[in-house]
This record gives sequence, structure tokens and C-alpha cells, in this order.
Amino acid sequence: MTRSAILLRRALAILSATALSLVGCDDSTGPGGVGGDEVAVVLNSIDRSLTVISVDDTTGAFNVGVSPEGTPVGVAARNEIAVVPLGTYPFAAVVDLEARAVAHTVALPAGSGATGAAFINDSIALVANPDLNSVTPVNVRRGTAGAAIPVGVYPHEIVAVGGHAYVLNGNLEDFVPAGPGTVTVIDDELDPVATIQLSGFNPGSAAFGEDGRLYVLNSGSFGAENGSLSVVDLSSWTEVGHHEGFGDFPGDVAAAEDRVLVSLYGIGILEWSPSTSSFVRDLDEPLTPGDIPPVADIGFDSRGRLFAVNPGGCSEPGAAYRISNAGDVTMEVETGICPFGLAFTVLPAD
Repeated sequence: MTRSAILLRRALAILSATALSLVGCDDSTGPGGVGGDEVAVVLNSIDRSLTVISVDDTTGAFNVGVSPEGTPVGVAARNEIAVVPLGTYPFAAVVDLEARAVAHTVALPAGSGATGAAFINDSIALVANPDLNSVTPVNVRRGTAGAAIPVGVYPHEIVAVGGHAYVLNGNLEDFVPAGPGTVTVIDDELDPVATIQLSGFNPGSAAFGEDGRLYVLNSGSFGAENGSLSVVDLSSWTEVGHHEGFGDFPGDVAAAEDRVLVSLYGIGILEWSPSTSSFVRDLDEPLTPGDIPPVADIGFDSRGRLFAVNPGGCSEPGAAYRISNAGDVTMEVETGICPFGLAFTVLPAD
């Protein structure tokens, strides 16, 4: 396995074929209801499954297969529904987490590339089509797809909050950034309403801060050591800050309180302070939960507790961790093979 995020998202078909031979064969994503059981939903890329884990208890964790085909690398979840774009297989799996079964497999445009999804409301999730420069609205209740919405070049991640979706456009040509990335803003009527120009290359992950800003992680070019962080003001839809020093091809970003964390495969987790615009933990002092640095994805639950997934070598089951502020592993759960995506949701109370 290479590093994290974008390179794998584009090359996972090759990795999957190799690993399968060995084993025989983002307000959108987040708690949707109240009063139920909050769960972490882990996407396992190689065996194309979800591992669903209570954020408070390791007992009762379960797996759900999502598709016999495809190269999924991410998941979006809201209430009892999860959506998994299937990569090279141009479909999105809609999973009922309460029923522990796939409810719909929704066709996307041919050649989609199907990577990145976010809920814009309880019924509609947007799924990115990176190879077609568009996103497709999927009605998760009906199991239908609407007309594709044009966005920027190579969209491969989406986050949403407050009735707006933010589509990260990598601006890639032949796997290489052709220039700085952009963010397309889509409103609750599914109309593109703004384009945000970024300074960084290859934006691949984003998180909403409690300060009302969007933190966009730019993975950069593989091998160029030009990972960076863009700060976007959500009131003006403009980049108001750009910070370097995030290493070679950082993967994912998560935010809670005055913390912005970044996963760097093979290194660990970096920490950035928005209030001081400086590193708390940089490349020389990363957080390495369980002394195992291959962290693929990270996220905070509704109480601000950090979770991370470790894919290992992607030939055997991986692990999901809950991590204290000091970096100690306080909970560990075995996942499927090659855990690579992470989302949180609250299952409705019975």
C-alpha cells in the first residue's frame, strides 16, 4: 500500500486486485438523530464491507457487505443510512444500518469513478463522479439517481453543513495536479452557487471547525512533500489562510474544538491549532496511537473523542481505535480488510 487518500483513490483498482489475490478472492456525514446509539461506520476497501461500532462499547460491533464489485474508499452516513460510492464500479450502495443490509444499489453515470459522498438532507446524498467532473444526487429512500451536476475538475470528496455541500475538486490530469484545486459550493436546491479558489494542490479532505471555517487538506503531489492546509471562511466563501508543512501526501483531516488533526500514512497524526495558526504536533512529533503509525482516516464523535482506522498491509483485518487526548488507545475493534473510510451517525432510538 502506498500512502493515503487520493493516490489510493485513483489506484485502488490495482491495489485491490493484488490484495484480493492474497486473501482469496465528512453536515452530511455525522450524527443525524438524537436519543439513539452513536456509531462509527468504517469502510473496509478490500472486502467491500462496513464495520459498525458503538462509540462507547466494543460489544455488538457488526459487519455488512456492500457489494461484490468495486473499489470503495469512503462512506457517508446519516441516521440509519450509509452511502458507499463503489469506485471503478459506477454505482453507489445505500445501506440500511438497522437492517444490516444493502437497501439499494444505485447506478451512476458510466465511467463515474464514484468516489466521495455527503448527505445534503435526510433523503439526498451527493456522490462525486471524478472522471466526469460532476456529482450525482442520490435519493436514498427511493434508490434513484438524479441528473448529474457539473462541478470542477476531478471532484473526489464532498462535505456538507447548513444546507450547502462543498465539493473538493482535485484538478488532476493523469494522476498529477494541473494546478491549485477548487471547491464548488452547491445549495439545498442542488444548484452550484460559488467556486472557491484554493492555493493548495489536490484537495482531498475537509472538516468543519467550530469557528465557522472549513479546513481543507491539500494532499499535493505524491513525493513532492507539499501537503498543505487551506482555511475557508464559510460566510464569504473565500480562502483566508494557507499553511504548509503537512508532509508528503497527507490523507484526511478532522476538527473539534480548537484542534485540527491530519492523518499521514506511515507517519501518524499531526495536530494544528487554529487559534495560533501553528503546529501542536508536527512531522517531528506526530501522534502514533498504539505506536502503529499507518493511520488511514480519522474523525471525532459527537463528544469530541478521536477515532482512527489502521489498514495495516491491507491483506488481513485492520483495526479501529478510540484515542484519548494524550494519544492512548482507549478502545480497539477489529475491522474488515483495509479499513479506509470513517463516518459517524446516530441510529434512531427504538
